[in-house]
Amino acid sequence: MAMEIKAGIATITSQNMIVIPKKAREKFQLREGQKLQVFMGENEVILAPVLPLSKLAGMLKGPKTGTELIAESRKNVSKWD
Repeated sequence: MAMEIKAGIATITSQNMIVIPKKAREKFQLREGQKLQVFMGENEVILAPVLPLSKLAGMLKGPKTGTELIAESRKNVSKWD
């Protein structure tokens, strides 16, 4: 995983909350209450924003039907004329 230049230093509070530097919050548009996934490597902890369902919509569409494939093929062929 390629890492960029660090955006500052995160701090763990006495209540075990992590304070993320402003530069990182702004770059990734992190907001109060937003969920982050926590990934653990051998010597690292990585935080990544959880994508909202609206951004995931359509990513797992099933295969096209025969009718859709034929219509798409006809559309592409008509461009050749």
